[in-house]
Amino acid sequence: MNLTQGHRSAEIVRLPNPRFTSSVPPCLCVSLFVVFTAVTFALCPASARSQSLDPAAWGSDHVGQPVQSFTSGDECLFCHRMDVGPSWSKNRHGQTARDIQRPHTAVEELEQSPPLKDFAREVELLMGHKNRQRFLKRSADHGRLDLLSVEWIPSKHSGDGRLTAIENPHWDTKTFGARCAGCHASGVDSTKQTFAAISLDCFVCHGEPPEKHTTEGGLVFLSPKRNDTAAVVTSICAQCHLRTGTSRSSGLPYPNNFVAGDNLFRDFRVDLSNAAIEKLNPADRHVQENVRDVVQLGRDGLTCLSCHDLHKQSSRKHHTVAGSGICNSCHGPGPKNVRAPYEVHSPLCGY
Repeated sequence: MNLTQGHRSAEIVRLPNPRFTSSVPPCLCVSLFVVFTAVTFALCPASARSQSLDPAAWGSDHVGQPVQSFTSGDECLFCHRMDVGPSWSKNRHGQTARDIQRPHTAVEELEQSPPLKDFAREVELLMGHKNRQRFLKRSADHGRLDLLSVEWIPSKHSGDGRLTAIENPHWDTKTFGARCAGCHASGVDSTKQTFAAISLDCFVCHGEPPEKHTTEGGLVFLSPKRNDTAAVVTSICAQCHLRTGTSRSSGLPYPNNFVAGDNLFRDFRVDLSNAAIEKLNPADRHVQENVRDVVQLGRDGLTCLSCHDLHKQSSRKHHTVAGSGICNSCHGPGPKNVRAPYEVHSPLCGY
């Protein structure tokens, strides 16, 4: 797979002597790296940065191929029970669609409404978090979920949560497969709009690991022992976190059979212009600016994983890095511990 995005002049890099680096705190190393990368990118001549790369020019994809079979996350956790296991049950990647735990406030609200009581008994799963939550049940057809038309808006600022869209309640058999499955299920078949597993399995971000990965961790995408390019990392993260794109081949708002290591942008179309980015809420703008900087402007030092932790609460790492221009999406020019209030809206996700 050719990951080259442009010709670069050769450079001689002098590596530090490890005898003098062993006492440097890891968080300081990360901070210095991020500062160096951000400053280098900022000082790059505007004329050079304005030369837009073709995001689709490298790599390959699995569009139109059969959906791969993959090892389930439960099997992965047998070996990774000590490093990933303790935090995975609360990790949002594994909670994009989850079994509902009764008693649950939202379900109790359904039960207290006579027109909704029968629907409450059928609810099996929940999708969404603090902005909007949706009720789901397994469909009669394998690989499908039915979506209840009634929605739950969770409580904020000590207020009470509430049900909305309560008129004409019904189970929707189409919407999950047509809009939600790409980021709330694994092994999605865009043609049939079905899936192999509920929520995001290890395969979504890491691909199917070869047998030798037990002794050669660098064979697995996004492994700490692997040095994936910024373009590869960005494609993996953007398959779900880039919420404004469309698959050219399927017309659906999620990628068509994306597999870790693919070039997402060979098939996934998104408007990365400044005009489009400026219209977004701060959270989506932050993602889209980072994607643009990598796939169009050629930034290759700073990736999502520089600040976010894949298996733990994703905000922990970015609190330790030094500030740069990208922080202004949420924090502004002031102290990092001050975050400007903002709301997140997503037409795709319905809130």
